[in-house]
Amino acid sequence: MYDNVDDFKKKALDNKNDLKRESIDILIGDEEQSFRIAGIGEKAIRLEKFIKYDDIMDAIEDGKDEGLEALIMKFVEDF
Repeated sequence: MYDNVDDFKKKALDNKNDLKRESIDILIGDEEQSFRIAGIGEKAIRLEKFIKYDDIMDAIEDGKDEGLEALIMKFVEDF
């Protein structure tokens, strides 16, 4: 683990081309979700994931009320 932001940023920028081809799995609720590393920049790392409306509805209908799909549904409903 890095304890210095500059060292961490240098490592990310040095490996930018290879990192952009990768994805990262993050546990959200009870499920792992895969996000694509969409960008490595001077200030941030951008993650990206496309979630289809049908997948959101299917997850809600299946009772997955703690997952990413439910979070997105609630976010849109509360807007």
